[in-house]
Parts: sequence; structure tokens; C-alpha cells
Amino acid sequence: MKKLYKISGGSLLVELTRQDAGLALTRVYDRKKRICFFNGISSLLTVTARRIDSDEKIYADTLSGWGRVTAEENGDETVIILSDNQTLAELTVTIHAAVSDDRISWNVSLISSSKDFSLYSCDYPRLPFNCSVTRKFLSPYGCGEVWDSMREQLISTQNYPSYGVSMQMFAMWDTAARRGLYYGVHDGAPAYKTFTFSKPKGADAVTLYSTMPMCDIARAGNSQQLYGTLVWEIFDGDWYDASMIYRDWVLTGGSWIPSNVNGVRTDLPDWFRLNGHWWRVRIANDDSYADELIKCNKLLGYDSPVHMYDWHQIPYDNDYPHYFPVKDNMVSGLKKLKDANVRVMPYINGRLWDTRDRGIEDWQFSTKGLPNCTKNRSGEPFIETYSSVESDGSKVRLSIMCPSSAVWQEKVQENVSKLLNDYGVNAVYVDQVAAASPYLCEDPTHSHRAGGGSWWCESYTNLLDHVRLVKPDETFISTECTAEPFMKHIQAYLTWMWVKNDQVPAFAAIYCGLVAMFGRNYGFLASDDDQGQRMYISESLVFGEQLGWIVPENYEGLQHREFYNKCVDYRTKNATYFAEGRLLRPPVVTDNAPKLYTDRAKEAYGGIITHSPVYAGHWRRNADGAEILLLVNAADEPVKCKVECSLPDGVYKLGKRNVSVRRGVFRCTLPACSISDIRI
Repeated sequence: MKKLYKISGGSLLVELTRQDAGLALTRVYDRKKRICFFNGISSLLTVTARRIDSDEKIYADTLSGWGRVTAEENGDETVIILSDNQTLAELTVTIHAAVSDDRISWNVSLISSSKDFSLYSCDYPRLPFNCSVTRKFLSPYGCGEVWDSMREQLISTQNYPSYGVSMQMFAMWDTAARRGLYYGVHDGAPAYKTFTFSKPKGADAVTLYSTMPMCDIARAGNSQQLYGTLVWEIFDGDWYDASMIYRDWVLTGGSWIPSNVNGVRTDLPDWFRLNGHWWRVRIANDDSYADELIKCNKLLGYDSPVHMYDWHQIPYDNDYPHYFPVKDNMVSGLKKLKDANVRVMPYINGRLWDTRDRGIEDWQFSTKGLPNCTKNRSGEPFIETYSSVESDGSKVRLSIMCPSSAVWQEKVQENVSKLLNDYGVNAVYVDQVAAASPYLCEDPTHSHRAGGGSWWCESYTNLLDHVRLVKPDETFISTECTAEPFMKHIQAYLTWMWVKNDQVPAFAAIYCGLVAMFGRNYGFLASDDDQGQRMYISESLVFGEQLGWIVPENYEGLQHREFYNKCVDYRTKNATYFAEGRLLRPPVVTDNAPKLYTDRAKEAYGGIITHSPVYAGHWRRNADGAEILLLVNAADEPVKCKVECSLPDGVYKLGKRNVSVRRGVFRCTLPACSISDIRI
């Protein structure tokens, strides 16, 4: 017998239908605007279990196979219980749905008395929405990406925390109605998760959901509750408004928020906080790299710091973590750079130990690395390989160290301390911490629970706290990519992977002032890709990043080096807006010029990046409320444009001319390769 359950929070109405020994999500509706976001049949979640004596997995979704399905309303909360499943008979799933203004908050708990299976993973309630030409959604990949729901097929599963999921949220919205749904996992611990968006070929709906790998997966009967609370909320606007919902929660709910005053973290050295640009260099056989950097700084007009690779005698991605002794030309180059006021940030890796860590010899891996690396249920180390090879031609096999290990925490601390205190560098880049995904370590000798949970992030926080203890004032720690939960003790994130099409600065809108962001990988572009280079530098500027992360020879070969220098000069002179401010709603620009285009961008989907030549940003400085609305014309010709913004009506000075804002709109002509701003 079918039965309809309604869960309503303000404008948000969710309908669940009990049918065929299961429960289906059948409708998601906006009662205020009378918009049906979803009408169809969708499972609310899927539970995965693993047999204790093998790797066999079985699955149970909410659509069928349940002997008992109930839903009871108790004030502002509905409690849904599913039990007596055909394949997981000893499992009970309880879903709590608490309602408030325009919001439903979901919590999921699982009770299992099985002696044969462990609970392996479980979804947070899935949010489907029907596709239309006006419906888009935000993916939390990198800085944030906007996707069109009308693509024929969509499938992406990314790990959190990693480069693929910077923050625990999705959002969808209708561009015509300016109305959307926020999907945010408010987990302040946080636990390891995956985030998936899916649209099978021929389907008429996109489904957004997160999945949590379970804790204690090595044993049966591992009953538990999913970490945090999932929030669905109706909002007005687009990706920016959804990001502000997440920001409102994370500032008080995220355990990773660093100590800050007026929204600005307190442990950034002044020189770095106000820095505008970075070089990247690999040391070869002499110290001419230092001379080249000094020469390029003169061309740039600033003493730009450098991110230094290959300063160690061991090969790159080989014999880790034994970085010492250093190359002689690293020391002589450091002296030249210090005399020229060029600060230096060397590279080390934060998670890898080579299984043959002295050439092709197992030196310390078996005695120190192996007991403390991540392992599967059979006790085998998790291994990664890259392009590096051993002297015998075989791939370098790198084990993934367990961050809970005291041996690993002390080794990273030792390497950082030597660089900062013995060699006097100004920062250390600890690679992969906020880029690579966690592993489900099941080593029973380790101090953490087997599988998922919050232990991975907690362990890295502890590791980085060890590093903090040896870090002198006026230095900092950085890492790769922008997964949020490591920023408490990491001051800067390398944004080198923010090189996709249809990006938006959602991460910056949430976290500007709390973590510094720097650099894009110009090496992903051909050295003669002029339009690609102009798109990189322009978007970096309006997103608030410290610019560059370019090798000197590519800089010298830029066709529009003067424009590049203008962007660096603007970013440096206005650093307090970006480092000590808030990203306001970015203006929307339409113009009369051809789009910039490249199809040679490595890491971009299909190699393609295309954008209007005009980029826009709107920033407010926290200390005094001063604002800048900046417009960057990356075209090599003047461009006429219409700008929709959040400025009050009035007359404003834009460059040397006045513009009149009426109902949030003004028109202007921007000179070729220029930066113009309105200051309030």
C-alpha cells in the first residue's frame, strides 16, 4: 500500500512515498515560488556492507527490500525507520529530518547486529533535481565549478578532503527564477567523504550526494551515526548565495578555522600577507637560477619570492623522505637570493615514503616506513607511482604514510625544522596534504579506528601542530590545493589546479582572509598560448590570489608581459583588500568582444578554457569597509561592456571617467589590456 509522507520547512517541501517494501523520494517543491525542483522516483540513500571474511560487498538502497518502513512526525522532526532488509536483515536505518525556516536538517544513524558483515559506507540523503536549460549546479571541485544540467551525461565522484572537493557542499539553482537548493554537509570534525554528481545517459535529473566511508570497517556490528548534519535549504540567488550559507556555518562550526581578528588570520607574516606574486624554479647544476630570478624581479618591478624544487641531492619523487644533504648550489643560490631580498620556499612531500629509499636499496622503509604507512585489510601498504623511475628502470613505488603515526609526524617536523632553522628559508611547502585523498587504513597496530571517520584530518592537524612548534616567526607553511580542513596550521594553499572552464570563486568567497591562496600552473599552457596566459592572470587577480607561480623563462617569453606586470602591480598595491577583506558578489559583465579561447590547456576539460575578455571582482576591506570593484580587460582591444553589480545607484569614478549606476547597472568602455576600478 502506498503512503505519502510530507516534510516541510518553510518554503521547502519534500515528499516521500512508501511503496513496494521501500521508501522513495518523489518530490522536492518550493511552496513560496511554486517551483517543482524534482518530480520522479529516487532512492534516499544507499548503504554498502562488506563481508568480514572477504571483499564481497552488498548494497541496500531505500527503494525496495525493507520489511518495515515507518515515518512518524514529532513536532518539528520526522523520524524515518527502515529495517528487516532482505539482504541486510540485521540492519536498522534511522533518518531524522528536522525542519526550520526554508531548511531541512538530516541526520542518519545505522544499527547493525550482523556477525558476518561490517557497514562499509552510507550516503547522506540524496538530492535530485530535474534538468532544464535554466538549471545549473555548483561542484566543490577546486575553487568551485558551475555545470549545466542539460549535458547528456554527468558523472563525477571526488574525495573529501582533496583537490576534488575543497568544501562540503553542492548547490543547484534556476537562473530564470533566481531560486535554488543548497546541499551542505555541516561536519566540523570532519570525516572522510566522497561527493558525487550523477546524471545517467537518457535521464532527466541530476543527483547530488555525499557518501561517508564508515568507521571500524574491520569488525562486524559497527553501528554508528554519520558525522555532522546534512542541510537542504532553499535560497534566492546562485552559487554565491549558497556559498554564504556554508560560510555562515563554517565560521563557527569548522574545527579548522584559524585564530583570526576581524576575519583575518593572525599568524601570517606581514611580508607574505602583502605579497603579490610567486616564481617557480627547479635547481639544476649551478646557481645561475638565482641570477635569473634576480633579473626577472627587476623586469617585474617587485622582489617576488620563489617556490624552489630539486634543491635536494635525491631525485624528485624518489628516495623520500630523505631530503638531506642539499645540493651545494642550493646554498650558494640562497645567499645570492637573500642578498637581493628574494625570499625562498622549498618543496618537501607530506605523505610519501619510498619503498626503496636509497637508490634501489631498502634503507629505512622496512624498519621505519612500513610499520607506519597506511595498509589495506590484508596488511599490504597502499602504494602510488608517478613518472619517477629507479636506476634499474622500474617505477618508484611510494607508500602512503599514516598521519596518525608519531614516526611520520616527527619526520615531517624534522625536515621542516632543518629548512627553516638550519638553512634559514622563509617558508616550507609540504606537498599533497590538501590535495591527495585519505586512505582507509586498516592496520590494527595504529592508534586510529579502521577505515573512515575523522581520524585522518585530526591526525594531520596534530602533525601540523608539531610543525608549528618549530616554525620561527615571519615564516609560514603552505601546501598543494585547497581542501579546507588543514588550514588551521597551514597558512597558504597553492591554487595551481584552478585552471578549468566555468570556474567561480566560491572557495575565496568563503575563506578569503583565513587562508592565503597563490599561483596557477602556467606550465599547463603552451609557452606561446597568449590568450590562455591572459585568462590565467586576469581570473587569478579578480579571484584574489597571489599571482604567478610561473618559471622565469616563460615569464620572459610572455607576449603581453606588460599586462602581466600591470596585474601584479595592482595585486601588490591593493593587497589589503584581498588578504584582509571579503569577496562580495562578483559583478556580471556582458560585452561586445569575441571570447578569449584556448584548447591547449592541460588539466582543463577537453583542454578548453574560454571566457569573455572582461573579468570582474568586488572586494571589501574588513578594517575600514572600503571597497573596490575592479574590471580587467584581457583583450588587446577596447571593449564596451554592461556591468550588473551590487553598488547603490549613483555616480562613480571608473579610471579617468565617471559612470552612472542605475538599478545596479552601468556601462563603460575599457581600454585594451587594462585594469580599472571603482573605489568606495
